[in-house]
Amino acid sequence: MKKLITAVLILALLLPAAALAVDGNSPFYGKWIGQKHGSTSNYSTILYYMELTKYTTSQYFVFYLHNGGPITSGSIGDQDIFSGNWEIINDHLSVPTSGISSIEVFYDKKTDTLYTKEWPVITFVRIP
Repeated sequence: MKKLITAVLILALLLPAAALAVDGNSPFYGKWIGQKHGSTSNYSTILYYMELTKYTTSQYFVFYLHNGGPITSGSIGDQDIFSGNWEIINDHLSVPTSGISSIEVFYDKKTDTLYTKEWPVITFVRIP
């Protein structure tokens, strides 16, 4: 009986540690805001918001901002919003941006940023 209780106690202590080891602490997790490099066409600024969780869920927003001018005021244009599940591909993540498309983001240790290599080239910085 003592051996059974000891074994159960050891398992109870090891299971949470094993769950943390499987879960890990990836640098990809968190909230990110990014901006496309290059032309923004008719908009003053296009901002990309991405939230990645350890449960493989993601949220992706695109905000089209108009700064306005001397006569007009600033405004937000149409917004693209999509929620989905990210996937691991070799050394980077594939994050869905719509039902049929996704972006591949890479992590840069030196600057703690995410970036894309394909057009549109976007650099994401971590936000609190």
